[in-house]
Amino acid sequence: MNTDLAHILYVDDEEFNLTAFRATFRRSFNVHTALSAKEGEEILRTQPIEVIITDQRMPEVTGVEFLERARVSRPESIRMVLTGFADLEAIINAINKGEVYRYITKPWDEHELKMVIDSAVETYRLRSENKRLLEHLARYNEELEQTVAERTSELKRKSDDLESSNRSVIEQNHQITRLNAEKAELLALAGEDLQRPLKEILYAASHAIERDKKLSIDDAIASFITVRSAGTRIQAVLENLLLLNTIEKSGVAVFPTHLDPAMIVQTVVMGHSHRAKEKGITINFERVGGFGMAHSDPAGIQTIVDHLLSNALKFSPKGATVSISVEAKDGAATIRVADQGPGFTDADRANLFTKFATHSAKSTDGELTTGLGLSIVKNYVTALQGTITLEPPIGNGAVFVVELPAMHR
Repeated sequence: MNTDLAHILYVDDEEFNLTAFRATFRRSFNVHTALSAKEGEEILRTQPIEVIITDQRMPEVTGVEFLERARVSRPESIRMVLTGFADLEAIINAINKGEVYRYITKPWDEHELKMVIDSAVETYRLRSENKRLLEHLARYNEELEQTVAERTSELKRKSDDLESSNRSVIEQNHQITRLNAEKAELLALAGEDLQRPLKEILYAASHAIERDKKLSIDDAIASFITVRSAGTRIQAVLENLLLLNTIEKSGVAVFPTHLDPAMIVQTVVMGHSHRAKEKGITINFERVGGFGMAHSDPAGIQTIVDHLLSNALKFSPKGATVSISVEAKDGAATIRVADQGPGFTDADRANLFTKFATHSAKSTDGELTTGLGLSIVKNYVTALQGTITLEPPIGNGAVFVVELPAMHR
């Protein structure tokens, strides 16, 4: 059997017709013949039949009925029927329904039938190639869609990574810009706040040198006091800068313990008594509610009160009174610091605890104002899990209230 030749099935109930068909076309096609529809169906199950030709009039089933069955089992095969003129109506109906490719009238002509079969084979192979190409195209489209989906997913991932990197860069740039601004502000602040006491030190030293041995004891003491005062102010500025730098880098270290907050506050008050006396300011201290213990960090309380009291003295006029009270109950503490200075405007309150904030009030004796004190206080109050509020103004002055809960860590 030549594998290059098309496979043709011819079904007829007359042996003579089968023999004649086989003899006529055996060199042109791989010819398969069957004496009945049953034999034809068996051949269809086992052979790659491309064209089916059947006689219309057979004893068990008609040719059209056989082709209807063949359409189910071999839908791709080209189906044709041999018929006389008496069967034309049935054949035409079968063609219209798609059961039959075409019909051939009896008796058939060898050359004409050969041309019809060749055309049917070409149609079969064109349809098969078209089907193969469509299947290949479908597989290609599926692979292409998969590739596109994978690339799209990869591009989205890279885009998300790039967007995340861009956000990180933008955030870092903002942080660098903010740090540069703070650095510039810090340098300007340090230059302004340190310039005056340094000039005072240089002036005192120059004055002493010019007077040389003629410098009296009183002049020497005055120069010493000037130098000490200026040095103390420089030290205060540097301590605030270093303290805030430590807070921002490492946070506030707290070590809660049982303590008497009133004793800590009294110690701070004593430390500021000399400055208060110099400015003619009275400091009133009050323990509210009698003796009480709190559970908090002693160094934190001391830092909070020290800065609040320093600010109160700095902005209070001569003859004013600064009041500070402490109440301890159930491990918690409330500290209230009130002064008789100019207080704070609404604009001041908006950035009360902001680092390097410049407020409207001016110190009453030319004291340095770094804009760091309240920021440091806020950091410590937060670390001690407390709150700090500025009470609404009633006349002149400012009243800060610090609420510190009992710490259990």
